[in-house]
Amino acid sequence: MQAVVSLQAGAVRAPRLGRVQRRVKAEAAENGAAATATLEKKDRKLSPLERGGTLKGAAAAGKDASDKFKNMAEGASGSAGPVLQLVEGRFMDYRWKGGRWDLSLFKGKDGEVDWDAVIDAEMARRKLLEDSPIPCTNEDPVLFDTSEIPWWAWVRRFHLPEAEKLNGRAAMMGYVLALFVDQLTGVGLLDQQNSFIGKVLLHVCVFAILLVRTTSDLDKYKNLVDEATFYDKQWNATWEGQERPSDN
Repeated sequence: MQAVVSLQAGAVRAPRLGRVQRRVKAEAAENGAAATATLEKKDRKLSPLERGGTLKGAAAAGKDASDKFKNMAEGASGSAGPVLQLVEGRFMDYRWKGGRWDLSLFKGKDGEVDWDAVIDAEMARRKLLEDSPIPCTNEDPVLFDTSEIPWWAWVRRFHLPEAEKLNGRAAMMGYVLALFVDQLTGVGLLDQQNSFIGKVLLHVCVFAILLVRTTSDLDKYKNLVDEATFYDKQWNATWEGQERPSDN
């Protein structure tokens, strides 16, 4: 009787032990798979998005980022100091020392002064002072002069891009006008350039583009005309409704 009970008890416990063993094996397999995935993730090279982009240093801050964010990207914001601030009526910047820009803090990777960065800083300083004017004092003079920036830096920064833009506009407008004249009169492009009238019209097109570069230039010339005729209009307004004395 005892043997039968023992067999029955063993028959009952056996399935339970089997389920426990299977569960333990499943958990071990899951843990092993997780560990393997972790190791594979550590060994796998991170993608550009996972590591925060492909650029490092100031370039990682973006193309048009301010000096503050460029310094933060380089990890120098904590020790460099304030950037383009007005503190108690004084202009503060860690690169502004003794009333001028410290050019040693504007050197690029090649060891030369980055004049574009100097121009950006000076433009930002003047814009800040234009928006929030502060008094000038003899104790805090401004000694920096834009003439210290080489002429070729100004040409490369402003004149060359402007010249490229104007040359492109002149070429497009000249081609369109020449095509219009060709369709209207039958005179080809070479004949137009060789004729006196064609050369005059070509110069008119070029000078018109030089004078009117943007739509805002139209308002500028309109204001000039208004200023040139303002006193004449004012003089004529004083005689409205009155008889002017005879010149005789």
